[in-house]
Order: sequence, then C-alpha cells, then structure tokens
Amino acid sequence: MDEIKNLDNYAKIEALEERRREYKLGGGKEKIEKLMHSKGKLSIRERIDLLFDEGTFVEQYLFAKSQCRDLGMDKMSTPADGIITGYGKINGRLAYFYGNDFTVMGGSLGRTSNLKSSYISMQAARVGAPLISMVDTAGARFQEGNLTQATSQMMVNIANSGYIPQISAIMGNCAGGGAYIPALTEFVISVDKTSRMYICGPEPIKQAIHQEVDPEELSGGYTNNAISGNTQCLASDDRDCIEKIRLYLSYMPQNCNEMPPVYACDDDPDRMVYELDDIVPDSFNRAYDMMQVIELIVDKDSVFEIQPLFAKNLITVLARMDGHSVGVIANNPRHLAGCLDVDAADKMTHFVDTCNAFNIPLIWLTDCPGFLPGIDQEHKGIVRHGAKACYAMGVASVPKIGVVLRKQFGASAVAMGGFGQNMDTILHWPFFSASATNPEGSVKVIFRREIAAAADPEAKTRELAEEFKEVMGDVYTTAERLICNDIIAPHETRRRLIQELEVLRTKNRELVFQQIPKKKQGIRPV
Repeated sequence: MDEIKNLDNYAKIEALEERRREYKLGGGKEKIEKLMHSKGKLSIRERIDLLFDEGTFVEQYLFAKSQCRDLGMDKMSTPADGIITGYGKINGRLAYFYGNDFTVMGGSLGRTSNLKSSYISMQAARVGAPLISMVDTAGARFQEGNLTQATSQMMVNIANSGYIPQISAIMGNCAGGGAYIPALTEFVISVDKTSRMYICGPEPIKQAIHQEVDPEELSGGYTNNAISGNTQCLASDDRDCIEKIRLYLSYMPQNCNEMPPVYACDDDPDRMVYELDDIVPDSFNRAYDMMQVIELIVDKDSVFEIQPLFAKNLITVLARMDGHSVGVIANNPRHLAGCLDVDAADKMTHFVDTCNAFNIPLIWLTDCPGFLPGIDQEHKGIVRHGAKACYAMGVASVPKIGVVLRKQFGASAVAMGGFGQNMDTILHWPFFSASATNPEGSVKVIFRREIAAAADPEAKTRELAEEFKEVMGDVYTTAERLICNDIIAPHETRRRLIQELEVLRTKNRELVFQQIPKKKQGIRPV
C-alpha cells in the first residue's frame, strides 16, 4: 500500500464495496428477521445462494433505485428497487433470474423494478437460457402507478413462452393483475402455508360480496395447486421449492432449438419388467397402481410428477428412458376409474404443450373408460375442454407413442394417444379392449327393451356385453386393421419404448400422416 500513488481511486473502490454491501442487505438485517425468517421464509439472497451453483451468480442492475419522488417516495430507501436480477449456473448450465426482495417496500413493483425484470427476461431470450422468477411482493407500488410496466413484463413472458423454459416460484404474496405474470409462464410452484396467489383478496371479497374468506383456503399454496390447478407443483418450504426448480430444469433444454440434456444411465435399456405381466386385473372395474407401472418402465428414480394433487384421475410425469427426457401421460384407475374430466383435460393440454415446446417425446399409457359423464361436467364445458386436449396432442410434433394397457372407450381413444392423431407408434397390451362406449353402456342403449323384459336384467346385460365384445373384436382385430403397430407383452414395454424413441430422434416433423398446413396460427378451443 505504501507504493499506492492514487489514493482517491482506492477510496472510490472502497466506497463501491461499501455500497454493494449496503444494497445487498436490502431492507436490513432487522427486516430480514422480522419479515422473512420469523415467517419460515428465506431472504432473497439466501434463496439465490441455494438456487445457483456456488459462486456462479452474477448480479445485474444492483444499483438501480426508484426514480419516483412523489407521495413520500423522496423519504424512502429502495436499494435495487426491491428486485434482484442476474444470471448464473444451475447444475452447470446457464440460467437467468429475477426475484422480489420483500424487505424493500414489500417487494412492491415500481417502474424501475419492472424494467429490471423485463430487461433480464429479454436477455435470457437473447442468449437462449431458462428464466426463473421468485415472486414475493405486496403488488403494484401505488405511488408510481406502474400498470403499463407490469403489462410490459407480461408481454415479455408471452414472447418468451415456448422459446425458453420459464419457471415461477410463488414464495410469498402475489396479488391482483400481477398474478398474471407468473401465470404466463409454463411451470409455477406454490409454497405451502407461506404463499398466496389471487386476483381478489379476502378483504375486497368481503367488501364486494359480503363473504368471509379464510386467506389460506382462498389462495394458499395447497389451494392453488390441488383445487384451482393454477400451479404445477407444491413445495413444503423454500428449500424444497428451490430443489424442485433445479429438478425441473434437469429435464429441460436451454431453449426450444436444443434437445434436453442426456444423463448417464446404468438402468439396462433391455431390462424385461416381468412384474408388469401380472399388474392389470382381469376385470375392467378393478383398479391398480398406474404410478407403479410408470416407475417400472422408466429409468429408476427418474420420475418427477407434475400436478400430483390436481386432477388425480390423470397422471403426468417427467421421467427419463435410457437417460433421455420423456413426458408420460397416464390414466389413473384409482381415481374416477381413470376417466377424463374438465380438469384432467386442462392438465393434459398444458403438459403436452410444454413437452412439445421443449422437444420432449410424449408417451401415453392408456386405460380409460372415457370422458366422465354427468350434468356437472357438461355444464363446465367438457366438450371444449376435451377438444382442447385433443387439439394439443394432434398438433404436437415431438415423437408420440401410445401404449394401451387395458381399455380405450369412447372419445378417450382420441384424447389419449389414439389412432388418427398423428401418432408415431401405437402399441397394445394383449388385454386391450375398445368400443365407442363401455360395452355394458352400449348394450343398455342398443338392447334396452330386451334387457327390461328379461327375467334377470343384470345377467342379460352381461350376456349381451360379451356378444358386443365379440362383434367389436379383440386386440388382434386392431392389429389386423392397422390400428396399432404391434401387440406386445407388458414385460417388453420398456425395451420397446426405448427402441421406438431411438428411431424417432430423427423424426421429420413435417412428414406426418395428416399434414398441417403452414398458417399464422390455429385456434385452440378454450
């Protein structure tokens, strides 16, 4: 230091380091303890440290502050304007980030903070890397009237949709129009007990319609995941949330122009799974564990279930086969007999769109008695919701493989990886049965008078149902009619799927059975 000639420069460098330390504390240690730790939440800096590989996070726009001086803002301190932005590596791969600092004006959104998040989002798209946001905000900063800028972030999310993976973690409050910002990303995680996401909160509801509402019941993490289906994942706490973000990204490519990463796999691709031969009951009315089927087929310990608490009659999982990412969609006979309903159709649509956008092959495991009947489902719009699922799978251009385990009745044959939807491969297990409706339901319509006149209507129904099945044909009839590519033993399923997936990696997406003309866009049922 004795040889230092320009002491003024070093004073400025020390001042820079001091300001960095000050800004990185946000609202200060006291607020971190009071607003975050005491409520079971991590500070934004602690969240960043857990999310990114150690020492890789590079912050951007640290020294930004609110430029508003009206309505008392001239007396407020807004280090980093309450939002942290930057980039780093997650599992060795580049990712971009923005997250609210609740200790600075409740993480409220002002003009500068919105510009910061928009800039970093556009930068993520420019280099083709995933974008993660952590939402923990009191909402719009009233002093700044920032609706225009909030809409700007929405437009960036829309522009990035399907181009780069966009993940939003609701790790605190997310209210009003700001809730649409994470809702416009494809993977949203809510945290149990500490997150809220809603358009209209308990107090406005009380004022508007005189209804008392419990905040957790209205908009808590569980509600948003299991009941409304607004989020794709439920985390138990902040640490679990961050682990799930890192896990989700491990299945994703950096952007839509790349393939997902391939992981070393010591699970034999030729492994025969003989447990599958005995897993499906003889009776159509008996349930079994479809998740066990999935876990037996895919690479060991590779299953990440998406929306496990929502629409439990349909299972959607990310997994790997021979180290490659796949998306699996399966009926769940343990819930509503595996029927498709409004919620299941929406769940499938979103999952298919996500996998298709990011080059993840799709596998359907079908055992479906059809769409759920009833006035409730009809009034909720099962026609348009079901059409939405059919549309999504029809336009998906990634490799698509259907495996029918037991039954495929009614319109479910179209929605669940059936013939005529530009499928690449359809495989049937030898237990397969199909018809326009359940055989018992069909004969009750066709032979209603004969059944009503019979001495034993139930016995007559069973007898006619067996005749109906004979007329419809069996699994070999479908093979004869080229409705399936092959009939396979259940224990062969893993090996056969891996073989098909390997062949389909060079699939020309334009050379499909039913050509889709080039156009501005299709019009999805809503």
